[in-house]
Amino acid sequence: MLLWGISLFSQNYLDVLRPFRGMRGITGSESGVVPASMGASNALIGNPALLSFNEKAFFAADMSYNQVTGTSVFNSSIWETSRDHNLGFNSITYIKPIQVYRGAWVWGVNLQRVNSFGSISQFGDFEPDGDFYYKYLHQETGDLYALTAGTSLMITMNTSIGYGVSFYSGKNSFSKLYEETDPHDSYTFERFIDSLQFNPKYTGFGARIGLLSEVSDNVNLGISIELPSRISVDESASRDSIEWYDDGNQQIYSHDQWFQLDYTAWGPWRLGIGLGFVARPFEASINYRFHSYSTVSLKGDLYNSETGESLEHIVDEEVNNYVQDVHEFSASLLWALDPLHLSFAATLMNDPLNYHFDNIIRMDVGVGYQLRSGLGFTLAFRNEVWQSDLNHTLESSVERSVDVENSFSNIQFGLKYIL
Repeated sequence: MLLWGISLFSQNYLDVLRPFRGMRGITGSESGVVPASMGASNALIGNPALLSFNEKAFFAADMSYNQVTGTSVFNSSIWETSRDHNLGFNSITYIKPIQVYRGAWVWGVNLQRVNSFGSISQFGDFEPDGDFYYKYLHQETGDLYALTAGTSLMITMNTSIGYGVSFYSGKNSFSKLYEETDPHDSYTFERFIDSLQFNPKYTGFGARIGLLSEVSDNVNLGISIELPSRISVDESASRDSIEWYDDGNQQIYSHDQWFQLDYTAWGPWRLGIGLGFVARPFEASINYRFHSYSTVSLKGDLYNSETGESLEHIVDEEVNNYVQDVHEFSASLLWALDPLHLSFAATLMNDPLNYHFDNIIRMDVGVGYQLRSGLGFTLAFRNEVWQSDLNHTLESSVERSVDVENSFSNIQFGLKYIL
């Protein structure tokens, strides 16, 4: 029988990258870009100095319908397309300006999804000899949320500074499944599976500071620095390897469960700079952000069970070999003529894995309508595209290199009430 070769529960650089990899979740109806965009939700997890632009207190909340798609491509042909979807909470925000004699002082608090772990992909084919059929499935679900509080103070007539601190909490369910079946009844077995599932839970902290300066009446300069986030990871895992025979019997090769594998992941620091252009009713921004993924690390008392080598050292070497720094570019356009607001944004960044040569791309469009009563409505659409793989080796030593085209899209709908 073919046993799918998996390195069970040896934490590596992919486990450390997981809570930080990808684009940060920002409400699409506010043109998901930083640090020169004007959205208050964006400010709290991007450039907190932007809070000072809010002259009125408001409360906002939104939900989203999410769909994740994975299309497996083998030998330039599409073999499998898998989809998963759900309806869930996206964000809630409260902004409160404080009355001051001169300038501006604004506080804000926000609970928002900053990372979605949704992905699904599968690939199936006959072994080269054509006797049995195998299927390889990879699925990931879960979210990471940030509860963020921040403030901004206008220190001169045209310059604001701000800071924000975040508490992170979330969980992930990561499943791998290898399955064999005997459609031609060539063997005495009917079905064989080898599955692995692990469930990390995340808690941690992060902080960022920002500056915003009005260079002129029509141009704003924004700068933001995000310090490395510290995420504590508590994992449990299980593995099942079972074979069913034609006579109805089964053999369990393994049924193992592991609990309380604890370690700490340190994320990248980020430096952002952006320019905002204002010509009422239009606002536009262009932005660049540097992500220092080469500094990502694992801390903890974990060791390789076979060699006794510290996993801290192993992960450091893997990061040096397989992880690269990330350059993120974005642009947005906002048309705001009360009561209607229209927004568009595009973001491009390279993958932190240096063997993935395709970029991560995201598009955001949004519309908002604000009634005189203070009640407003928002509707937005987001689509994010990236590449991954399902590479594996068969019993016959044949290597499969299966590319996966992933996409995550959601429709966000929310309410905003100006107090």
